[in-house]
Amino acid sequence: MNPMMMELLPLVHEGYCCSQLLVLLMLQARDEENPGLVRAAQGLCHGIGQSDGPCGLLTGGACALALVAGKGAAHETPHAMLTPLLNDYATWFYERTGPYGGQSCGQVAAGLGALSGGAGEMPNPVACGGLLVECWEKIMELVQSYDLDIMPAS
Repeated sequence: MNPMMMELLPLVHEGYCCSQLLVLLMLQARDEENPGLVRAAQGLCHGIGQSDGPCGLLTGGACALALVAGKGAAHETPHAMLTPLLNDYATWFYERTGPYGGQSCGQVAAGLGALSGGAGEMPNPVACGGLLVECWEKIMELVQSYDLDIMPAS
């Protein structure tokens, strides 16, 4: 099993979903805690309340990137390349999950479940875990290629 998955497994067992895990990883990289943000990311879980909305790895990844590049206070300005940054992540995700028939939580979970020999309507953390790691790696690649400062402003 991937070392990152071993690190995330306790968080999965604590009940965090994919979108929350990506936000938690970014907060950890920033050496921050923000329970309110993690709580808000739960609204993206399971395709936004099992409505078959977008996969939490897509929406949670966008939130993780916006955490380092977006506007968070009146005196701040978003990174000049925030929109292309988010578009690059979304485009990569669409291409990566295209074989599953779409980007909804159900489509991605079913596609990953079929690859791992499982089936079911609820996302399988083990099947989705490999994609989560890929998403985190892509997020870190984008942070580097857009020369983003991952640490919070002092």
